[in-house]
Amino acid sequence: MGIEGVPTYSKSGNMDIISTPPGFVSQTSFVLRNVRRDKESSRSVSTQEQTTGFGTDGEDSCNMFLTNRPWIVHGHTIPSSEALRPRKTEVRRRRPLKVSETEVLEEAPVFNPTEEEFSDTLSYISSLRDRAEPYGICCVVPPPSWKPPCLLKEKKIWEASTFFPQVQLFGSHTENPNIKKEADADSDDAAPEEVQFCRIERGPGYTLETFKVFADSYKKRHFSMKDEVLGSENSSTSLKPEELTVAEIEKEYRQLVESPLVEIGVLYGNDLDTTTFGSGFPLSAPSESCKYPSGWNLNSTAKLPGSLLSLEDCESICVPRLSVGMCLSSQFWKSEKERLYTLCYLHVGGAPRVWYSVAGCHRSKFTAAMKSLIPEMSGEQPKKNHNFDVMIMSPYQLSMEGIPVTRCVQNPGQYVIIFPGSYYSAFDCGFNCLEKANFAPLDWLPHGDIAVQLNQEKSKKSLISYDKLLLSAAREAVKCLKEYALSKKNTACYTRWNDSCGTDGLFSNIVKSRIKQEKNRREFLSNTLESQRMDKSYDAVSKRECCVCLGDLYLSAVKCSCSADRYSCLSHMRKLCACPSDRKSFLYRYTIEELNLLVEALEGKKLSSMFRWAGIEQKYCASPATTSSQPEEDKGKETDEVTPCNITRKDVAAGTKEQMRVKARSMAEILNVKDGNTDAKETLKSCSKKSNRPCDNDSSEANTPKKQKQ
Repeated sequence: MGIEGVPTYSKSGNMDIISTPPGFVSQTSFVLRNVRRDKESSRSVSTQEQTTGFGTDGEDSCNMFLTNRPWIVHGHTIPSSEALRPRKTEVRRRRPLKVSETEVLEEAPVFNPTEEEFSDTLSYISSLRDRAEPYGICCVVPPPSWKPPCLLKEKKIWEASTFFPQVQLFGSHTENPNIKKEADADSDDAAPEEVQFCRIERGPGYTLETFKVFADSYKKRHFSMKDEVLGSENSSTSLKPEELTVAEIEKEYRQLVESPLVEIGVLYGNDLDTTTFGSGFPLSAPSESCKYPSGWNLNSTAKLPGSLLSLEDCESICVPRLSVGMCLSSQFWKSEKERLYTLCYLHVGGAPRVWYSVAGCHRSKFTAAMKSLIPEMSGEQPKKNHNFDVMIMSPYQLSMEGIPVTRCVQNPGQYVIIFPGSYYSAFDCGFNCLEKANFAPLDWLPHGDIAVQLNQEKSKKSLISYDKLLLSAAREAVKCLKEYALSKKNTACYTRWNDSCGTDGLFSNIVKSRIKQEKNRREFLSNTLESQRMDKSYDAVSKRECCVCLGDLYLSAVKCSCSADRYSCLSHMRKLCACPSDRKSFLYRYTIEELNLLVEALEGKKLSSMFRWAGIEQKYCASPATTSSQPEEDKGKETDEVTPCNITRKDVAAGTKEQMRVKARSMAEILNVKDGNTDAKETLKSCSKKSNRPCDNDSSEANTPKKQKQ
């Protein structure tokens, strides 16, 4: 370690001297000074001085020799009052790591599905998961027959739809003192540099037509100007913008990110709402677009039958988003919200896009590396303020830090799949339009659970209700299993849920784990509170949230009589208000016994569990319109949870309303069977031998004591 803060010695005596120890001002001709020294560099003398002790010049050599002795400073004069003032310690800023030009990133896998494989979107993506998820990203090249029309080129969108892109200023610096770091010990000979940032500002309005003109002109002007500046040093023949390769543009992007020479600005239209701006894919309604109704049409990806987002109204996530880029415009490092899957399509007629990804299994390494550079680095930038600084990190620098980074080149007409939990960034090689959509297959549930917990720790809102999504999926699964038990028809719905349900099924274990967690919270946190079931007014608001951690309150909540619209989760009920516990009450949607019944239905142990769970759903979870308008005896007639789908369709087609009413009453009797060892199959068999009228009388008599008990 070198000697820091020691000024160079000069014969004139002009030295910046620190304060003198007490009692030594007038009695000595030297001052004591504490200088940290290394053992190897305690003296710096010539070879002749090492031999004789002095150099060729006697007095000067002696002074130099004495100067090298620790704790003594010669040529001392009494310091002035200004010299005695304390000086501010110089803080050196950390220099970015010098990235080797030979550093090579691992390429993401590229898949070429056949026509048959490409026909089922989620099944094909599921088949790629084991091979592609360790990379965090992969590319899918559609078959030659997949040529959807690009509606963005229509006049009403191309010339009329306006968007406001962000201005990205590369090479700008920040004045935030929190990012300043001390320089390394071996960087004394180098000038201090700053961590590279990009300034984000709000740009003017553009249409796709005017933006393309600007993007093409900028790309040509940028590389032409670079050729003029480097003309004397670069002997190679200058290339036209359309002749530039992806590698050459990527080299220019690395220069901007790692060590920009000048400040330049580009435009980037990020996350445009396709419902207002327009989508590149056709909707499923027009007859002309019936050739492209598959899941690869991003307007229908989120709502596919295998996606959990199809079970709830999540419009903020289900709507595809559009990004419009130009040469060197960047998508900065981020992770998808709620850790959802992302499917991205680059519309035909644009330039390629280069992606960089860090897989979810290396997420902790990535966040640690970011926080070491900027403590408040969160990975996602605020969108409310259009003027802010964003740290730009070269993927090659991350690779030098030991973080595996994957590189992927997406050409027009190709898809990119981003797996849950992955961090990613990208830059564009020219004008292009990228459209992306989120979806959530069954294997997303573990990632969604982690996202919910992290959001609660950070007091951050979740875009979707995880518990509501989980219970909606459980209803769908029980419904399919019940229909198969009655009709023995192997449908696609049954096949999908049967593989994940059962005693050791993935979905059954996830539901079982969530119910166990809820049970522990209720036992330890709500024993002293008065309990009551949630009423219809609780669901008047689409999503109830904890006032402390903003967590979802679908399954349970705590409220106080002092406030009608203020709720908390079980973990923060003491922070709800200052009222005593006797004024607070515990709200629940299902009891633990009812949730355990759901687990039995998913595991398929008893057919009676499926029907009993359907009865609970009908009684407590029917919509307000249904419960208020229909009489009690006719509820089962229009509810698929009670009447099997095959019976309802057959009777409606035949028009036999009387038979449908009789069968609905028979099924209602099955739902009201008391708990015990009697199997539901035996009840169904014996009930079929009786006439309709005695069966109805028995059902009404059996219901009387049960209602009184409730």
